[in-house]
Amino acid sequence: MMDDLSLLALAVWDEARGESDDGKAAVARVILNRKRLRYSSDGTMVGTVLHKDQFSGFWFDMVDGHYTRVCHTLEEAEARAGTLLAEAIQSPVWSDCRRIAGLVSADSYLAEDGYSQMTDAVVLYLNPAIINPAHMPAWANAQNRVCTIGRHEFFHA
Repeated sequence: MMDDLSLLALAVWDEARGESDDGKAAVARVILNRKRLRYSSDGTMVGTVLHKDQFSGFWFDMVDGHYTRVCHTLEEAEARAGTLLAEAIQSPVWSDCRRIAGLVSADSYLAEDGYSQMTDAVVLYLNPAIINPAHMPAWANAQNRVCTIGRHEFFHA
């Protein structure tokens, strides 16, 4: 398996590569918060990023505008991560994702705008544009919402 920084950067690339630096940093922060708090995590980077069904790109693929499960086991998700990494490193935004993941990990990311609202309690996010309103998670409510950065809304549990 890849090192922790590469796995964190890969999750940022998969979840937020089209977002601003703050959007990328916010996704990294959520992952690191989950790892630290053991929220849907065993406290390791692998056990956080590859926790079943938590970060869609490792377990699902978008087919005809709908998420379709492509992995059923951790081994399959790990293999998919390797395939995604091969794609990511060819991407023009890979170096930004890796740089930002490193800065957030070192607690030295300088916020541009929305990221300054992120806290150590933010462990959830979603892109409401790709979720059927009838299937919106119960935690995605105004009381739990911390901020919106780009296309993602961020929440505490």
